[in-house]
Amino acid sequence: MFQQDQVFKLRSRADHETLWAYRYRLGGRGSKRVQRGGFASEVDARAALKRALEKLRREHGVARTLTLTELVDEYLAQHEASPVTLEKLRFLLTRAEAAFGDYRLARDFGTAR
Repeated sequence: MFQQDQVFKLRSRADHETLWAYRYRLGGRGSKRVQRGGFASEVDARAALKRALEKLRREHGVARTLTLTELVDEYLAQHEASPVTLEKLRFLLTRAEAAFGDYRLARDFGTAR
């Protein structure tokens, strides 16, 4: 379904800061290519690519179900808040993750499998 995904360096800016980007195609060679950039590191770009592809797979019904820990990580990665707020949210979710972190969630997130 999704082809030719890759992570690469962008050209250095005037301040010589290296930025990273990712891109992928939605279909074959002549299909639309999606590209997102401006990531501070290769690791950040790879993580964002992984999240983007997983989101597309879920939208097309070919994704695997997430564990509670994966859902929490995905939620916190896209939650726009201060580092202190994210740290507090992570702390508040630690007991749930300790108890249910490896459980796969049903599609409606209402019951664990």
